[in-house]
Amino acid sequence: MKIVGITGGIASGKSTVSSYLQDKYKAYVFDADKEAKVLLQSKSVKDKIHKAFPNLKDLSTVSIAQEVFKNSESQKRINNIIHPIIGDLILERINEKKDLHNIFIIDAALIIESGIFNAHHDSGAKLILVIADKELRLKRALNRGDLSQETIKDRMQLQMKDDQKIKYADYIIENNSTEFELFSQIDQIIEKII
Repeated sequence: MKIVGITGGIASGKSTVSSYLQDKYKAYVFDADKEAKVLLQSKSVKDKIHKAFPNLKDLSTVSIAQEVFKNSESQKRINNIIHPIIGDLILERINEKKDLHNIFIIDAALIIESGIFNAHHDSGAKLILVIADKELRLKRALNRGDLSQETIKDRMQLQMKDDQKIKYADYIIENNSTEFELFSQIDQIIEKII
């Protein structure tokens, strides 16, 4: 089974890439954001978050997100709670799925920053970085309708910049054009990986 990390800034298109790989190549997709949201429902994680953020008015995902995306220090605190658990979950899931799928996708915005991908990369896994122009990403994120422009810009500001991420990537997909162009780039990369 090939392990492939997919990362990119908010609204760059990494989820579209993951979905395409799932649909066309029957890849298993580990969506780190979704898994983190599930973790936020567990009592042990909620207790750790409450201890790290005693000023939280409640432990809803909205309240946690508002606190976490205030600044890089808050983000670091929550990541120190969540990332080790996500890393363990990925290993468990790889073992569960290794005989069922040819490709295992780790879809994670913070795959580089968390250090989660390092061990996999050292074992031959490949990292795909999805990039897109900032204005286009902002427009896409606004079209989703679940975040304000200010919130999106705050999140963009806290994320590692593309020019820093490029150093870690094995492949780069530019997602500034059509879906056809995007899918064509994905196919070319997957052919090389497989």
